[in-house]
Amino acid sequence: MFRTAAGVAILASAVGSRPCDSSPLKGSPLCDESKSTSDRAKWIVGQLETSDKIGLFSNGASGVASKGLPGYEWWSEALHGVGRSPGVTFDTETPCATSFPQVITTGATFNKTLWHTIGNTISTEARAMNNVGHAGLTFWTPNVNLMRDPRWGRGHETPGEDPFATSTYAANFVPGFQEGEDPNHVKASSCCKHYYAYDLENWGGVDRYHFNAIINSQDEADTYLPAFHSCVVNGKATALMCSYNAVNGVPSCANGRIMNGFARGQWGFEGYITSDCGAVSDVHNAHAYASADDTCKDVLEAGMDSDCGGFLHGNLLKSMQDNVTSESDVDTALEHLFAVQIRLGMFDSVNNQPYLNYTYKEKVNTPDHQKLAREAAQQGMVLLKNTNKAFPLSADNIKTLAVVGPNANATTVMQGNYHGVAPYLISPAMGLSKHAKVTYVEGCDTECGSTSGFGDAVNAAKEADATVIVIGISTKEESEGHDRTIISLPGNQEQFVNEVAAASKGPVMVVVMAGGSLDFSVAKDNAKVDGIMWVGYPGQSGGSAIADVIFGEYNPGGRLPHTQYPKDYINNLSMFDMGFRPNASSNNPGRTYRFYTGTPVYAYGSGISYTTFSYSASVSDVSISKSVLSAEVEKLNAVHQYSQTKDSTPLATITITVKNTGDRAGSDVVMAFTKPPTPGKDGQPLKSLAGFDRVFLQPGESKTLNFPVTANSVALANMAGDFTAVGGEWKFVVGPEDELVLPMNIN
Repeated sequence: MFRTAAGVAILASAVGSRPCDSSPLKGSPLCDESKSTSDRAKWIVGQLETSDKIGLFSNGASGVASKGLPGYEWWSEALHGVGRSPGVTFDTETPCATSFPQVITTGATFNKTLWHTIGNTISTEARAMNNVGHAGLTFWTPNVNLMRDPRWGRGHETPGEDPFATSTYAANFVPGFQEGEDPNHVKASSCCKHYYAYDLENWGGVDRYHFNAIINSQDEADTYLPAFHSCVVNGKATALMCSYNAVNGVPSCANGRIMNGFARGQWGFEGYITSDCGAVSDVHNAHAYASADDTCKDVLEAGMDSDCGGFLHGNLLKSMQDNVTSESDVDTALEHLFAVQIRLGMFDSVNNQPYLNYTYKEKVNTPDHQKLAREAAQQGMVLLKNTNKAFPLSADNIKTLAVVGPNANATTVMQGNYHGVAPYLISPAMGLSKHAKVTYVEGCDTECGSTSGFGDAVNAAKEADATVIVIGISTKEESEGHDRTIISLPGNQEQFVNEVAAASKGPVMVVVMAGGSLDFSVAKDNAKVDGIMWVGYPGQSGGSAIADVIFGEYNPGGRLPHTQYPKDYINNLSMFDMGFRPNASSNNPGRTYRFYTGTPVYAYGSGISYTTFSYSASVSDVSISKSVLSAEVEKLNAVHQYSQTKDSTPLATITITVKNTGDRAGSDVVMAFTKPPTPGKDGQPLKSLAGFDRVFLQPGESKTLNFPVTANSVALANMAGDFTAVGGEWKFVVGPEDELVLPMNIN
């Protein structure tokens, strides 16, 4: 979404300038809070002339001065904090906003409560900025596409590769963002993007604007659509964004099956649908799907409401005059837009709107928000290797540190993309300097084309009591519009790790700062490397969180949110192959832990702690009636229920006890998977995440968790995209390495 939309960007009205406070709207049905939202929206649309309507379809909506309607900028960003975008202004009055870890790091926490709290905190800051006219109220967050391919440039914007985890993220972040102390108004609108099967930027000579994703119905049902279903049904999102790409020949923004069909017709979506920026133009110009007149008709008829761009502004009136686009479809779209604005309180009295009392000083970059950003980064740290318990380091014994590598002094890199202005950025070197005397040497940048700086890093490692090597990539390598062509460490980074580790006289920790999957087996296999920690892009307090873990002030408990593949995984695998399941004819070895048939560098869900945990179950096996499952599966298919909801019927509830068996307090992510009778055969997944909880335990403490098994946990999608009930001996598995296995019979 980095295209610039045509038209003037107009900010949302500030608290002191309310359209219902003056003529001609004062006292009108639009401003009558006793009427339904639908009636209010219909009334104002009914007052508009055709010529009035055209300017309301761009993201920078012009407003209608003669009707008292102000302009409004629909495009504001808040992926992991209020972010730079046309609707957001950072200046002396609003200089910064809390910059939480990039979503991939937050995803690694597997903490549902944290996800909700971060959403709530971001929207609180957004409301405070809106109250001084420096942000809109409609934010295009979260990104719930899956990390299908490790090369995708925007994978780090997402919670990871798993449909259940991503659906759960949506079910928590979106309500956190939209709900608050005022039950009568949406706090800030959350828009789930990019609907759907969007996970390619520019690869193999094809960009996202032209890409036609060919997907099968099986993958659509159990992988591509669950998170969007959860956004709507569980999260009650007030917005969706249709994507640039086409799916099976139909551009997403002209796809009535997924917008008016699934979202509105079967899932009960009540909100507006915006295009990605320029995507309506792409329907006509990039995909050559329809004429200009028909493009206007097709997108509105399909259920899209707002064009981030200028295509409708430039072509809609003619399409209506040519009797191609109907006034009815135009009005329906406008009613959706006005309804969301009404729910946000834009046309209500300031009375009984507590969000309008939020001030920048009291609600943005507060000590509590700073603490939360650090805690989120701490919880997202994933410890993968700790040979002979070399870590944590003791400040009593470690007085000097060599902190080296391309990301050792990273600051803005830790924000990933879609970020705002952070109040501060604490690099790894800065964070570690609070614990020991640091010698910092970059060695090389992330591209690492030259080895000329290696010598200084080697010398620093020879002299220091311990060494921290911070490797990885940045948005130079993975970003919007830019996919990677390799998943190995760039340039000479492997050589850098080996040379520095060989020279180090003390313990060596390799910190991997990257969003997408990387092959860092050089660190895994090197006996001189004592520890490995994956950190993603950890936000404004990333360096502090890294230091907290290395020196034992925080016990790590994060888990990898995506598979770390070996570098040759992509050698013969096309990004155009959208299939998740293995396919020998296309050299597809399977995508994500659910279908990958090879051996990963580190598996999905990997992560260790400075303490240990054990699992036990209250039963030795589980039985589920196939006839009951079949009846539940029929219900899923009837409404295309692709994700588990709060109303899902438990077919069984499995009680798991987790115990801290070590000598340190710490948190554990208890992950529950289901395994079908013949994993990997006939399209069956190897296993699928069915539940998780993060628990904090003192040494010796235990906690009991209940995991419901629902139809969504065990129903298998067939090639037609229908869920089926498959009997036989399933397994209920706890832990990414099958630490506890329970037989689960469905008969």
